[in-house]
Amino acid sequence: MKKLGLYAGLIKIPLSLMISFSAIFGYIIFKNNFDMALFLTAAAIFSLACGGACLNNFQDRHIDRLFSRTRHRALPSGKLPPARALILSTALIILGTAILSFINDNPILPILGATAILLYNGIYTPLKSRTVLSIIPGALCGMMPPLIGWSAAGGDLFSLKIVSIMVLFGLWQLPHFWLILLKNCPEYSRASMPNMLQGLNRFQLEKIVFIWIVNFSVMLLFIPILFWGSNSAIGWIFTVTALVLIVVAFFNIFLSRDQNTYHPLFKFLNGTVFFIMLITIFERLS
Repeated sequence: MKKLGLYAGLIKIPLSLMISFSAIFGYIIFKNNFDMALFLTAAAIFSLACGGACLNNFQDRHIDRLFSRTRHRALPSGKLPPARALILSTALIILGTAILSFINDNPILPILGATAILLYNGIYTPLKSRTVLSIIPGALCGMMPPLIGWSAAGGDLFSLKIVSIMVLFGLWQLPHFWLILLKNCPEYSRASMPNMLQGLNRFQLEKIVFIWIVNFSVMLLFIPILFWGSNSAIGWIFTVTALVLIVVAFFNIFLSRDQNTYHPLFKFLNGTVFFIMLITIFERLS
């Protein structure tokens, strides 16, 4: 059982489930019903997410030794040999890509899946120890799962609706990354990892985080208008959610002045994304 726990840590099951859920979200907003293609899409994205996470653990095993939050993971602690992680990640990525290739005879799906892995493991992970601009491919990767779900359901890749969803996810990714940095900035400095706090002070980055959360919230107001019109009930839910997020962010960043509030805000921001996906799926299926 202990070994299973180590392997579960390698594939980051909670994160991989969230990524798979975002693909389900993309599928349901185009085709509001459950079918075999949806389950195959969810399974494929979960497999790819697990494979990408496992490969990321392999790639970061030396850097992870420098951070207190990661040094006890299976690879940097020496509890598992790196070769096993590499084999497992390869098998999961191949499996996920293979499943995508069988969904609705859509040849673009395995290409999108491979692109997500390339962005995350081929570009973002190697670059993050070299430049702060690594956040760009990292954010682009986070925008891919809803697009894959949408495409698997038969949606047009260039539809304004899915583009707006991708923009929303991109706007979420940036403060998500920066809140992790703010919470762990001393360790980033000791590890000599490039980060925005090398050119900005903490308060300046906090203001940038707040601005991006406001941008995310404004985009959140646009989504229900695009999908349901200006007078929909779900529009009011999105509006209240956006306003609550702004208030919570303002309090945590400007009024609390306690560095321990970064993690609660990080969780609230992620919880907001999960909530809007959940309420949207519920509305589409009702």
